[in-house]
Amino acid sequence: MPYALYYATTSPPQELTEQKLDALVPVHFSSEKDALHAAALVLRGGQRVWLIEGPDVYYTANEVLQRCQPILELFSRTTRRR
Repeated sequence: MPYALYYATTSPPQELTEQKLDALVPVHFSSEKDALHAAALVLRGGQRVWLIEGPDVYYTANEVLQRCQPILELFSRTTRRR
């Protein structure tokens, strides 16, 4: 599982170090797409994404939020229809 999603109930620190990441338990995914979808669910649930990393991928919290925006909008549209 090459893609790791790190998240917590608190916002990520200004300086993201290995020591701070080691305090979290990463959730692993086999694809970037799956990691981003899970990150959108984490964000929707009110938690904070710190990082997604994998082969040629290192998305900070802000980058994850930008990449998840279309998924979050889809969730929002689905919720409003009910």
